[in-house]
Amino acid sequence: MNLIYPGLVVLSISGLAIASCSDEKNPAKQYGNTMVQTYKGAQKFANKLNVQQVRKSIQEFYAANNRYPSDLNELSTFNGLTLKSDNYDYNPATGELTEK
Repeated sequence: MNLIYPGLVVLSISGLAIASCSDEKNPAKQYGNTMVQTYKGAQKFANKLNVQQVRKSIQEFYAANNRYPSDLNELSTFNGLTLKSDNYDYNPATGELTEK
């Protein structure tokens, strides 16, 4: 009986350890998922702020020059911002900017 009791304890602990590795209850995986979701949310927020800043710069260009910039490169030289024009759709006739 003395050998069976420690064996049951080890078996029970092993069973609990294996059960805790399931996807739903794994704290490490939950933490990782939370961190990834937080990172993606922060990226979306940063992109939204960047679009708002570029739109503001377009309006400042218009106020200074009484026209919209012909392209985003002209806007970059005006305000010194480094823009990745591949990330935006820009209409120089209306000054409308949308994120791709």
